[in-house]
Amino acid sequence: MPDISMGPGTKKETIYGGPTPNTGGTVYNGSGTGSTVYSSHRSNATARPAVHKTGGSKGSVIFFIVAGFSALNTLLLFAHAPFVLAIGLAVTRISMDGGAGTALALSAVAIGLFVALGIAAGKGNKTAFLIGMLLYGGDTVVLLLSPNAAAHVPSIVVHGLFIYYMIKALREFGD
Repeated sequence: MPDISMGPGTKKETIYGGPTPNTGGTVYNGSGTGSTVYSSHRSNATARPAVHKTGGSKGSVIFFIVAGFSALNTLLLFAHAPFVLAIGLAVTRISMDGGAGTALALSAVAIGLFVALGIAAGKGNKTAFLIGMLLYGGDTVVLLLSPNAAAHVPSIVVHGLFIYYMIKALREFGD
């Protein structure tokens, strides 16, 4: 302990070595109005740590990619482009024989469904992943059973790859 003498010009020392208390409060009222040593406005004593499920947020991107490329494929079909992109849904590639309105409505429903699945999957909904995998798997079957399936080999490979990534994202969720 330091040798402390009281007198003019000497400084008082305390055992407490922490920050200087704010003059606006007391031990019971803390360092400011409305807070105490035991209950502060900035206290996280009752807050639970956030649990991040990376599988949901990462995997949900796949649904948005599929929806975006399906929308692009729909535009390409309406523009009578000689090609479509492999990532999009096969359902949006239907022929225009049934009418442009029917094709557009079917594409809008399919795209909207995948956007909704992406939102739900991003929030950690495992069921959204399962539904999405089933729908995308069914879309792959449509490609496999099409009369010119050999022409859809790149699309079939991309569909299989995306289903693999959906399964991988679903496994990252943890229980």
